[in-house]
Amino acid sequence: MNKNDLRYIKTEKIIKESFKKCVEKHGFEKVTVSMICEEGLISRNAFYLHFTDKYDLLDRLFDEFRASLLKNYDQNITESVVKNDVLTSTKLYAEAILNNRLDFLFLIKCSRNKMDKVIKEIIIDYPNKKTIKNYEKICENFDVQLNIRYMFTAMVAYTELWFENFEKISKEEAIYNLYKLCESPTTLFRNYFI
Repeated sequence: MNKNDLRYIKTEKIIKESFKKCVEKHGFEKVTVSMICEEGLISRNAFYLHFTDKYDLLDRLFDEFRASLLKNYDQNITESVVKNDVLTSTKLYAEAILNNRLDFLFLIKCSRNKMDKVIKEIIIDYPNKKTIKNYEKICENFDVQLNIRYMFTAMVAYTELWFENFEKISKEEAIYNLYKLCESPTTLFRNYFI
């Protein structure tokens, strides 16, 4: 079947929506392909035309999240990384992640490890690879690895708390707190490149 065909697109959308409903009801680990098909009123064959299993479906949702985050984040990030402007980088992160809030909350329920990897890839590795020569070689250093791990896990954890308490924490407060979490580690991290 042609992937640009309207029926194909519609079925894929139904599968994704059904998957999300099933995860909300039962949790990711308990969801089965049969549950997704039953929820979406589709056949197992229809599901398997689009995805190999629920893990493939989850990977696709993470790919879409990654692309959306990168699109929102990419526009001005390189300049702020070159200038070591942590506050601007934090604001750009907050805007990008805010545009993907519901997807973030859903996906982190499915896999915190995958979310950590996506945030590290997009927020830390992507801009630094563009601006720092030998970035990957420098990242072999244990202290650099520790700083990077601290930054992305702190960002993910704080973002999750922010979104879970969305009415209580303003965007400005979130930006400030994220900035404070990352200010010192970013400075230490950047010192390895000077």
